[in-house]
Amino acid sequence: MKTFAIFAATLFVTSAAFAEDYKAGDLTISHPASHAMVPGAKVGDGFVTITNNGTQPDRLIAARSARAGQVQLHQMKIDNGIMIMGELKGGLSLPAGQTIKLAPDYHLMFMNVEKPFKQGEKIDATLTFEKAGDVQVTFAVGKIAGPLGPDDEQSPAMDMKGMDMSSMPVADDPQQTIPKTLKTMFETADKPLTVEPIVVQGDWAIAGWQQDGRGGRALLKNGHHGWNVHLCSGDGIKDAASLQKVGLSTDDATALAARLRDAEAKLDPKIVALFASFEGTVMMADEESAAAAGGHEGHSK
Repeated sequence: MKTFAIFAATLFVTSAAFAEDYKAGDLTISHPASHAMVPGAKVGDGFVTITNNGTQPDRLIAARSARAGQVQLHQMKIDNGIMIMGELKGGLSLPAGQTIKLAPDYHLMFMNVEKPFKQGEKIDATLTFEKAGDVQVTFAVGKIAGPLGPDDEQSPAMDMKGMDMSSMPVADDPQQTIPKTLKTMFETADKPLTVEPIVVQGDWAIAGWQQDGRGGRALLKNGHHGWNVHLCSGDGIKDAASLQKVGLSTDDATALAARLRDAEAKLDPKIVALFASFEGTVMMADEESAAAAGGHEGHSK
């Protein structure tokens, strides 16, 4: 079985820009931060580092914020080669004498956000611990993608070591190359991946995907090593304004959004609804980061 983190990503949290610590009993809560959200998005992320300095375990059991209808604790894990992100029931254990980083495997999800977070904002929230009780913290909102501060050495980027990037196809036709690229990365024998539609504008493309009852949209960029997944989202990348926020020019964003709209209009509405069901926006490391992480080593089976 392939060992990789599908659509798991560079959900970075760094210490330099977000240095405020909060203390509650034996706990120290450090560096709460969030990414800015694309226009129209309803789900935001939250990352924080928690150190239990005591001799007894504690547990993060809940969170809330006036900026969200609900705040959930989520976990990303690999199940038979597929990344599954869902609510972590029962809370997060905080063993005595250990530090737990909510990034990227564990993270907070701000659900039903009415006003998307903007870079430079401060998001007040309350973390509830089993023993330490309620702690008021403020999440600093950074840029929309990538590291949340300049000090990248502490950023837990996606582990690309197990992925054979050299096996990615580099054919000229993106309608053939992109499905092969995604299937090479994410498909398993018992969980086939369906990739359609694919729309392309210059060096950017959006591909709808379905796998094992799940779905979403992948934004890809054509670089030195061919097409690479830039991010995965649902409705967060279907309009021009959102695409501009993640790096596309106005012309490319407008054209790509129009092509996506036309292509998806020909699909069964149930399939389009499956694309929209992907919550939030998950960033992938760029190809330079992947290479630096040892991305050309062979993956294991």
